[in-house]
Amino acid sequence: MKKALGVLVYALLLFAQEKISYEEDIDVQEAYEMMQKGAILIDVRTAGEYIYAGHPLGAVSIPVFEYSYKPKAITLRVKFAQKEHQKALDAHKIYDITPIENKNFLQSAKKAIALTKAKKILVICRSGARSAYAANILAKEGFSGVYNVEGGFLEWKKAKLPYSGE
Repeated sequence: MKKALGVLVYALLLFAQEKISYEEDIDVQEAYEMMQKGAILIDVRTAGEYIYAGHPLGAVSIPVFEYSYKPKAITLRVKFAQKEHQKALDAHKIYDITPIENKNFLQSAKKAIALTKAKKILVICRSGARSAYAANILAKEGFSGVYNVEGGFLEWKKAKLPYSGE
């Protein structure tokens, strides 16, 4: 959870410095309907999130961030494991997690958009922050018809729209 919060804060800080260039935020139902009419849905979460948490059916996985996980000292990790028997703890505290913008994001997105010949580009993440950041990148690169899916995959599942995964 803290990883997601950290990513959200990081993306918001990056995004807050720029004006919104994409078309608009849309809800998950509108995104689903646009997909039925040929829009491409780009899922910008990590590969692990896409595979293990599930993803909207038909979404193309192109992570906007990669992450560096550097474990802290083994003594800290052992103490953490010992204390965890007594009380659930946040495992993020034993790693330094650094988000790194995926250098191949734009190139991969351009290729996916060209291959699908989509006129509308929908971008989704877990909750909407990373996808807003990625949608802005695409719009600034000159793509029109770029939309951020507000609420992300969490809202997609809540709306009981088709998805793969648990």
